[in-house]
Amino acid sequence: MAEEINQPLGMRLRKKDDFSTLIELSNGEVILGRSPECTVVIEDSTVSARHARVYTYLTVSYIEDLGSSNGTFLNENKVQKHILKPGDIIRLGKYQLVVDKPHVDSISKKKYS
Repeated sequence: MAEEINQPLGMRLRKKDDFSTLIELSNGEVILGRSPECTVVIEDSTVSARHARVYTYLTVSYIEDLGSSNGTFLNENKVQKHILKPGDIIRLGKYQLVVDKPHVDSISKKKYS
C-alpha cells in the first residue's frame, strides 16, 4: 500500500469522449493554457493563454489558477490552489482533466485543439 501512495500522479485530458491522452506529473510544473509556450497547449477560446499550473514536489501535486478569465474548477468547485488526488476532475473552460496514476515514464509537450 505504501508504494501506491508514493507513486506520482498523472492526468488524462478529455477531448470530447476520449480520455486517452496521459500527462505524467513529475517534480516541477506543468503549465496549461492556449499559449504555445505552455507545457500542455489547449487551443480553445474558453482557456486562457496561461490558465493554470500543476506543481509537483516529491509525491504531492496541486493545481493553481494563474489568473484565468474563466476560472479553474476542481470537482466543479472553483479553486485558486488545491492539492490533487486520484479521481479528481479538473475543468479548464470546456476541457476536463482526470487525475489518476500514470503508467508511462515521461512527460512530453503536447498540443490539443
